[in-house]
Amino acid sequence: MADWKSLFLIYNPFAMNPMKRNFLLSLFLCPAFFAHAQQTDSLVKFQKEGKYGFNDAAGHEIIPAQFEVVGVFQHGAVPVKAKGKYGFVFANGKHAAYKYDSAWTKGRYLFVSKKQKQGLLDSTGKEWVAPIYDEVRPEKDGYARIKVKELYGMVNNKGKVILQPNYDMISGVSQHSVLIYNGDKCGRADLKTGKVIAAQYDKVGPFKDGLAWVRVNQKFGFINEKGDVVIPVMYDRVGNFNEGLAPVGVSGKFGFIDMANKEVIATKYDNAIIFQNGKGLIKLNGKVGYVDKEGNETWADSVPGSGN
Repeated sequence: MADWKSLFLIYNPFAMNPMKRNFLLSLFLCPAFFAHAQQTDSLVKFQKEGKYGFNDAAGHEIIPAQFEVVGVFQHGAVPVKAKGKYGFVFANGKHAAYKYDSAWTKGRYLFVSKKQKQGLLDSTGKEWVAPIYDEVRPEKDGYARIKVKELYGMVNNKGKVILQPNYDMISGVSQHSVLIYNGDKCGRADLKTGKVIAAQYDKVGPFKDGLAWVRVNQKFGFINEKGDVVIPVMYDRVGNFNEGLAPVGVSGKFGFIDMANKEVIATKYDNAIIFQNGKGLIKLNGKVGYVDKEGNETWADSVPGSGN
């Protein structure tokens, strides 16, 4: 049997690794905090007379037995059925209205349906997207894509329709904008304003330095955020603007232009990739290197991130 000294060494937090010591001390000194942390994600289901309710981790009843069906807690919410209708119960004991034909979770999102139409609730149970759409899909930055019949639109984080469902396809959200497609034409929509920019192109790139590339019949140019063509559609290939310059290609040779379409670095390279930190990344005769605005070149066998 261990003597009291060895027992003290076993349980003495000050003889331990500092990280373990601090963790154990916090367990002894703040047990209520850890008990609370264990309760925050979910409640404990119990059954009584054929109905389900919820207790906290200590066994105290939080919600009386009243549900015919309960799901599984995910991200602090669980779908439930009461009196033939569905809603959600949250880990803090609050409820969402039980008025839907079905309810389910997907990741951290709360889906509901009514009369075979879909909607979304926010994390408090408030209706974010009303269940009036054939399909809803959450997107980045608090937006959601909506579908009516075969056409798509967008809703913002307040549930306001910012793009009516008039489009054949909508891309994922990037920097509060999306690509929109109708037939074989493409444009870009600003989700902050709902303004559709340039819907007559084959493809539209992202706005960088206030300009976006566009493609028409395999040729490229640039538009501004108003949709005006500021650099004619004349190049075989282009890249995004960065630090005021963009790579362009004509007849198999590449260089860099500025925002006024002035050639700053001659189109004489086999490839031009991006201009950053005051230099353009280039390739010529199997070698990769950099060139500055004055045309000064530095070469290396390989450049990190160039793919060579």
